[in-house]
Amino acid sequence: MEEASGSVNCPHKIEDVLDILNKEISGSKNKRILPSVVLLLVDIDNLERVNRWYGRNTGNDVLSATAKILHRMLRPDDLLARFGGDEFLLLLRGVALKEAKEKASKIIESLKNHDFASDRLKISASIGIAHYFSFAFSSDELLGCAVEALALAQKEGGTFKVFMEEEEWNED
Repeated sequence: MEEASGSVNCPHKIEDVLDILNKEISGSKNKRILPSVVLLLVDIDNLERVNRWYGRNTGNDVLSATAKILHRMLRPDDLLARFGGDEFLLLLRGVALKEAKEKASKIIESLKNHDFASDRLKISASIGIAHYFSFAFSSDELLGCAVEALALAQKEGGTFKVFMEEEEWNED
């Protein structure tokens, strides 16, 4: 397990996840098919407030517990990495967008219902979802789409947003 910061353990480094994503994209292009990959960028809402009000140790406990919750929700082909600060990146492979949305809902619900550090402390999370589509040509571009979707989700907090739903980019 890779230790990203403090006591927060994630099984992969962000660079490794992006490298695997690039390989998935390249392999699919060679086969002339769209890869069935989805990125979920998970952000713990207002972690800086937890650090201020409860202390950094509690904030670290929240990060560690979140990593464990996310890790338990992974399927064998999924990858999890610490993205930075209070964010985690999940690469879901072999899934459709519908399944990714269901996973995002489960993540949000699991984190909302978990007792962190004490019965008084509850958190929420925002999630940006990016699925592969014809104009994202690299892992960096797909990650950029997830970052944009996350920014939209953070405006509401405790929800997820998808970067360009399929109906938004179909030319029909």
